[in-house]
Amino acid sequence: MSGWVVPEQRTQPVKRDDELRHEMESQEVGVGEVALWWLTQASWLVKFNSCTVVIDPWWRDLFAGDVWGKLLGEYPLRPEDFPAPDFIFCTHWHDDHLCPISLPMIAEAFPETKFIVPSRSLDLLVEWGISAERIIPTNGHRTQSVGQLTFKAIPAAHMELDFDEDGDSWYVGYVINCDGLTLYHMGDGQPWPGWHTAIEKAGEALGDGLDVALLCINGNDNLSHVQAVDLIEKVQPKAAIPMHYGMDPDNTVEPQIYVDELRERLPDYPCDVALHGQGFTYRHGSLSVI
Repeated sequence: MSGWVVPEQRTQPVKRDDELRHEMESQEVGVGEVALWWLTQASWLVKFNSCTVVIDPWWRDLFAGDVWGKLLGEYPLRPEDFPAPDFIFCTHWHDDHLCPISLPMIAEAFPETKFIVPSRSLDLLVEWGISAERIIPTNGHRTQSVGQLTFKAIPAAHMELDFDEDGDSWYVGYVINCDGLTLYHMGDGQPWPGWHTAIEKAGEALGDGLDVALLCINGNDNLSHVQAVDLIEKVQPKAAIPMHYGMDPDNTVEPQIYVDELRERLPDYPCDVALHGQGFTYRHGSLSVI
């Protein structure tokens, strides 16, 4: 256990297990609406009117005696306990985004679920026993449609900005449109020249701009709280929720710094901050807690 310690107390989800799953399954979502639950880090369950997606699911046994025992919070659902997801989106190959534990568990529990990943990560899923027929590879040059979803991957500058002439990248975010609503999940990364414009153009191409943006605020090769407000100012999503904090003791911030920055610079912009296991509905241009 050299170099890390088990915290004396971990943040508990506001809802978890059967209670959370029941809430997710019973929540009604109309056309042009969305319900979404923050599951820690960059992990979300998003319920549209016509399908359910999970973004960057991960899970670990925090009592297994390995380095994951250092985490400050608990994940609210085991992978096999999700409401049956139609699609899993993964943004990049790091374990808390493209998870070698949770993805095979999801694949086994939900045989109809499809997996959308950066093209360079396809082989990883196949190695983990997920059939290639269930995997939809993507890159930064494609706009793709599957079922009621249309989505575009936005290359991300995480560790490095690395995409080739075909748009293939190890790291992406996603602009997703379903049932008339457009959501942006940035994955992990920092701004790069043209990044804000790429997000804005994808939002306009897939819908009427961005409805909801899910933004990292922890810095450390991710957006800082200042850069998150920069994005809100430049891209102008109708609503935004910060993420990627409160789990890794070496890589976290207090969300109050985002709240303070937003209120100082954009005092009229809605300030929404999630708790682990908490759900929101988005209707008529604004978020409300479930």
